[in-house]
Amino acid sequence: MSNSVIIDTNLFLDDSNIIFKLSKLYEKIVIPVTVLLELDNHKFKPDTSFSAREAIRAILAFKQQFPDKIKFTVDDNEITKADLRIIQTALETGAQIATKDISMSIIAEAKGADCQLYDVVLNNLFKPYAFIEMDDLYACMGEDTFAFAKTYAEDDYDKIVDCFSEISGQKLIRDAWFFVFINHGAKEPSIYANNPFKHTLNLINNEKKYRVIDTGGALLKARDHFQVCAIYALREAPHTLITGRWGSGKTLIGTAYTLAESQKKAFITRPSTGISAKYNLGFEPGDKFDKMVEWCGGFLSALYFLYGTTRDQQASGVAYDYVRDEIFKQKFELLPINKIQGMSLLNDDIMIVDEVQLIDVNYMSMILSRPSETGKLILLGDLKQTYNVVKPSESGLLKLLRALPHRSIAMVELQNSYRSELLEVADLLQDKTLS
Repeated sequence: MSNSVIIDTNLFLDDSNIIFKLSKLYEKIVIPVTVLLELDNHKFKPDTSFSAREAIRAILAFKQQFPDKIKFTVDDNEITKADLRIIQTALETGAQIATKDISMSIIAEAKGADCQLYDVVLNNLFKPYAFIEMDDLYACMGEDTFAFAKTYAEDDYDKIVDCFSEISGQKLIRDAWFFVFINHGAKEPSIYANNPFKHTLNLINNEKKYRVIDTGGALLKARDHFQVCAIYALREAPHTLITGRWGSGKTLIGTAYTLAESQKKAFITRPSTGISAKYNLGFEPGDKFDKMVEWCGGFLSALYFLYGTTRDQQASGVAYDYVRDEIFKQKFELLPINKIQGMSLLNDDIMIVDEVQLIDVNYMSMILSRPSETGKLILLGDLKQTYNVVKPSESGLLKLLRALPHRSIAMVELQNSYRSELLEVADLLQDKTLS
């Protein structure tokens, strides 16, 4: 048996982590540049896009973890003239090549050119959280005392922000909404929130209004400190973007806040785009509500969670129908996303936009331009749930994340999921790591 193996493109597409599995059987993994170029081509085909991108990421991860176990073969006939010119220019000038193309980086490395590979999709995005240790905070404060439960403002504010920045290693921007978690050995950390309008730092985790939402019919309690941040952002910021994996509570928290705060119907919209056109049912009968309500299953589930036992509807066995046909219609107005051009959010109007990861740049720009000074936008989404419906270059959510921070909108990322353990299997399928 040979001690090295060449992995075919189709095998990578079938199982992105085949490189890790075969490395247990062979001493050396050989990757021809041809395979990388073919994977690059598959990135732009709807049926193989996800698999190709995962395979490329797996190759890169393997190269970083086991550089001595992988070998790339490069044939000049396979390199485009454009790439050769870039590499030659880098060699002549001594400049570094910056690219997001793994095949280009490998070719450049083989030719002796300095090259830096960037993941432009997920790198350099605004992070709303900073994490510090209490002992480090005391050391930074020196002779001064850090007083918990104190609101820091004016001169004290500047000193504490500088101290938080130094300890966390992040440049905390005063005109941004951000949260600092202080670990002091207790069960939960202390959380300070920055308000960019008031330039204050407030301890929020001990405030009931940031831990509980009273909808008038039910109480919703924050289940973790990231949800505390979400409630704070909804209550204090003009507009809010909540991201997070499936089951993290985005829709439930957004719905509960809207029910508690809105004195009139709130608007709901979302892209009427599914995972794949091949599963479309075609023409849907009925009026606007009938056509759109099934696209809003997350809101129906949230309302059912909050109001499912209202008026003993659960006992009569019609709780879901009651929520769908009565409460939903009383509280919300459904809007087709391609009908919102020209509308304005006035007089404390609230509009929730769900699944914003499926919205392109033009629609995102239009949505952000709808509120007046008193209107409020709540955006909900998860960049990892695009299912290749929207390319990174066209993603409105990705471009919005790159534009942040901005004091007009607070961004919170929920990081815990509260669905069944089967979610772990769903994650494994998405990450292509099943053996």
